[in-house]
Amino acid sequence: MKVSARPLLFKDIRIFDGERMHPRSSVLIHNGQIAALATQLTPPLDVEVITGDGRTLMPGLIDSHTHASVPGALEQAIVLGVTTELDMFTLPEVYAQQRAQAAARNDMADLRSAGIGATAPGGHPTQFIEQGWFRPFPTVSSPAQAEPWVGERIAEGSDYIKIFATSLPTEPSLPHLDEDTVRALIAAAHAHGKLAVVHATSRAAALTALDADVDCLAHLFTDAPGDTDVVAAIAERDAVVSPTLTMLEGMSGLRATDLEQDERITPYLTEWSTANLAHPLGEGTTPRGKPTYARDLIRPLADAGVTLLAGTDAGTPGTAHGASLHHELKLLVDAGLRPLEALHAATGAPARCFCLTDRGRIAPGLSADLLLVDGDPTTDITTTRAILGVWRRGLAVPR
Repeated sequence: MKVSARPLLFKDIRIFDGERMHPRSSVLIHNGQIAALATQLTPPLDVEVITGDGRTLMPGLIDSHTHASVPGALEQAIVLGVTTELDMFTLPEVYAQQRAQAAARNDMADLRSAGIGATAPGGHPTQFIEQGWFRPFPTVSSPAQAEPWVGERIAEGSDYIKIFATSLPTEPSLPHLDEDTVRALIAAAHAHGKLAVVHATSRAAALTALDADVDCLAHLFTDAPGDTDVVAAIAERDAVVSPTLTMLEGMSGLRATDLEQDERITPYLTEWSTANLAHPLGEGTTPRGKPTYARDLIRPLADAGVTLLAGTDAGTPGTAHGASLHHELKLLVDAGLRPLEALHAATGAPARCFCLTDRGRIAPGLSADLLLVDGDPTTDITTTRAILGVWRRGLAVPR
């Protein structure tokens, strides 16, 4: 791992620190870390200076729901400002290789992963084995298997435990875990000191997971309108939610045309990503459920004090690593979040929820994973796409 030997000073600049805005302040970077944040700083000798000039400095973005086994995913993510991805299903050997690469290189996003997710035999995402996405992997048939299954995942290096309580609405005939097994898996994750993240795209499955003390809902549901009971259940149990509006939109066959036409984004997309954006998950299928049900829950959840995380399901059809997080931020704001709340959902909030104590904020002692944009994203959230520079551990990322 390399860190910059030359200090870097962002001087008299607008700063979003992961929690709040500083209209005009300065940040000193040294040895890969944030050395100081203050309105007045005395820079050391031989410092590189970047001035404000209408720009905004913020922490590198965190995508709270990805599938990073796509070739070049982490390299594309970082040039588009995403310095950390939270992977929600990958094979352990793939994760081990990517994690080692990310530890040694600054030109790719860092990674945490659930490794293999818990699903029923024949359940989602086992259908992708035949398509060559994965090799065969262990499934869970009963509550009695939950404890040993979770122990095996932790031994393989899983950072948290992913549980599939439903299939996808586009494939309703696939089997899924029963309620007792979901409860047993959540309990086993907690017994091992790990967060339990549940994929639940139905209202009933979400409520079951909440009753079992789930830590994070990996999606909002689309099969029924949200109501005060659901909002209260999430808030009372202090669960966090990654709505993945991007994926839910794609599940209805809708394309992220704003990304496909945005010249701030398109030059940095691989050929694979460009093609993937053009073919959303629900393309050619009969829409099941309504993404509006999820969107209508965003503001009520925020008003109830629920922590929302910006996640995209990047790697699935209709998405692109890095790029889709900017689309997710726009969808969250369109659904009722204030831009400052959306930015928090992609920086300080996921860092806190997933115990990433060295990132997600601009504060002394934390890693200098940074994003510099032209303009003010608290007045126009799409300003996050006007990227002037990305730094990981204090080193500028070639773009």
